[in-house]
Amino acid sequence: MTYHYQPQQEYELTKLERILKELESIIEREKKRHMMDEHLTHSMRDLLEYEIIPMLEAEVNYDPTPTTSYDFFHQ
Repeated sequence: MTYHYQPQQEYELTKLERILKELESIIEREKKRHMMDEHLTHSMRDLLEYEIIPMLEAEVNYDPTPTTSYDFFHQ
């Protein structure tokens, strides 16, 4: 296959971080719109804001470092 451009490889975590930023900006734009001008339904906005975005943030910002010595020795 011949490319007219050089495709860049991107880590999957970087893609998820970009998606997370995009979802957050979607929510911010929706908050600024009048109720009658919103593009998303209230249920979709709530689902994004209170479930999907926090779950993605938890995965992207996950730190596996043990917080106590008990956690370190009892995995």
